Amino acid sequence: MNLEWYYTFIVVAKYENYRKAADELFITQTSVFNHIKNLENLLKTKLFEPKGRNITLTEDGKLFYSIAANTLSTYEKGIYEMQKSKKRYSFRLNVVVTSYIASYLMPSFLPIFFEAAPNIDISISVMDEYIPQAIEENRYTIGIDRRLPNTDKINYLNVCEGKIKLIVPDVEENKNLVNELDFFKKYRILAGNHPSYWEKLIEEVYKLYPEADITNISSVHTTECLIKANQGISYLPTYIFKEQKDKNIRVIEANHIEAPISFTYVMWKKDTPEVKLFLELFSKFIEEEQKEHNDDKIPI
Repeated sequence: MNLEWYYTFIVVAKYENYRKAADELFITQTSVFNHIKNLENLLKTKLFEPKGRNITLTEDGKLFYSIAANTLSTYEKGIYEMQKSKKRYSFRLNVVVTSYIASYLMPSFLPIFFEAAPNIDISISVMDEYIPQAIEENRYTIGIDRRLPNTDKINYLNVCEGKIKLIVPDVEENKNLVNELDFFKKYRILAGNHPSYWEKLIEEVYKLYPEADITNISSVHTTECLIKANQGISYLPTYIFKEQKDKNIRVIEANHIEAPISFTYVMWKKDTPEVKLFLELFSKFIEEEQKEHNDDKIPI
């Protein structure tokens, strides 16, 4: 018995046409015809009968169709199980992060985790709602957020702190603008991309320039794109530009307004060896990133 005959039979039954079956299988019509004849000789019955210019299943063909489909399903399932058995996971970590963490930290961190913990299956979910509650309710094993967990029912670790800086478009027309006030007068301020520091920061902006035009943009990535498109300015973590040789943005040092500090927290509820390993690897990753960055600390 050749399983290729089974595959050919299923496709011929789908199209009720040898030519169309041959096109899908990338073989000749003669090969398709021979496969069906081989099956019919083996089973000692006719599987198809003429129907105009096409063919149709006989009663025996209809009976054999379910047998062939089940046989192929069992075969493919067996192959899948054998392949899966080669990579057994000892534990599963369900990690939930904010969109910022997912975009700017996870792509660099996950390869490190994969290499260090090949037996741990890890899934990453993105949620910009209140992550600590999800950890408290055991919906996820670990959470990473830039908001302080206001609960004593979970564990958390502050893995990083750093200053945020004013990011502006780097265009020729701005060469004579040097401080915050210059840019507040020219651009709308894209606020709201951090859950903690913007409320106080907006107060400071209005004190310096009461006519400031402020627009809320919750997405850091969208804010970054708007700045590069010369559509606004914002206070952002300079870490997101660390790997970029981008001349479309410029960092303005604080002159009138002291830039805020941003924190990143890793949260978990149950202490396990797998959670401990994740914490060690992520903390070390952040530490190494800080060493490579020009600033003393990464503003995350």
